[in-house]
Amino acid sequence: MNNFEKMTEQELIEYIKKIKQKYAGKIAIPAHHYENSNIVELADVIGDSYKLAVECAKLEAEFVVFCGVRFMAEGSAVLAGEGQKVIHPDVTAGCPMADMIDEDSAREAYELILKLSGKKIAPVVYMNSYVDIKAFCGEHGGTVCTSSNAKKIVKYYLDQGFSVFFSPDNNLGINTARELGITDNEVVRIKRDLTISGNPATAKMFLWDGFCHVHQRFTTEDVENLRAKYPGIKLIVHPECTEEVVNAADISGSTQKIFNEVTNSADDVIWGIGTEMNFVQRLADDNPNKIIVPLRESYCFNMAKINLKNLAESLEIIDKHYSEGAGLKNEVTVDSKYKQNAKIALHKMIEIVES
Repeated sequence: MNNFEKMTEQELIEYIKKIKQKYAGKIAIPAHHYENSNIVELADVIGDSYKLAVECAKLEAEFVVFCGVRFMAEGSAVLAGEGQKVIHPDVTAGCPMADMIDEDSAREAYELILKLSGKKIAPVVYMNSYVDIKAFCGEHGGTVCTSSNAKKIVKYYLDQGFSVFFSPDNNLGINTARELGITDNEVVRIKRDLTISGNPATAKMFLWDGFCHVHQRFTTEDVENLRAKYPGIKLIVHPECTEEVVNAADISGSTQKIFNEVTNSADDVIWGIGTEMNFVQRLADDNPNKIIVPLRESYCFNMAKINLKNLAESLEIIDKHYSEGAGLKNEVTVDSKYKQNAKIALHKMIEIVES
């Protein structure tokens, strides 16, 4: 076996490229925008969680080596074709927000909401969640959403007379509610101990109290400081930020929207960006003629767990699987009791958005 610990960065890159070329068409590497630049440069598909969900569903490679956090690799495994295998280079790369709700909590909250409100309730879970919650939503006629399509997904259910139980991200939930003109009187907040604030009888959205630690760190003071330092700066933030920060910015949008807005802007625009720092740094590196600064430095340390060394190790294991029949390591599998309903929920999202 190779001693990847002793390899230089360039040697690791060359090894990864060699294995990719050796098994061209048989191995695909998707990577989220928040991954380190050296991982993104080696990827076959790059995007936010929605783009990756759609594109991974189309992949025909036998092995998908997913460079992102665990819920993303799980989603890829749910949508995988017959015989397709998903490998996650570091299975400890989780998501604290996804940990903030599980199937039992969702079920208890859903039943409580039904009882207190007397309404038809559609459960909508943010992509940043594990497969048990996605399956719960599929089982109860709901779906999954991402930050790029949350408004369209929630509106789809509201237009059919449903109220929406939205989890786990409270910030994305309230920012989506505001985009749809939903007032405070039409929002109920649900704590993780199932205490409720608001009027269930008038609620259009029931919001769980999860959050993303990366985006929760940004404050209106950060916004004020950046505007003072760079007069005329244009601020774009992710809707996982608090309602106050989103209101103080010029634009809010998904990771892909941030990428598109900044990349396609004129060179004289000064950008302040409120999202994950690795992604902000890559945008700055890729757009040297523009001034691009972070609202503040805020990293996703779980995304950073995927690196050249464990990506190379994953490819070596696949190489030995082909050449020697060796067993696999870090294969992502989904319990059969969740897979079908989770697939229903994910396909429902794509159906609503693409229609």
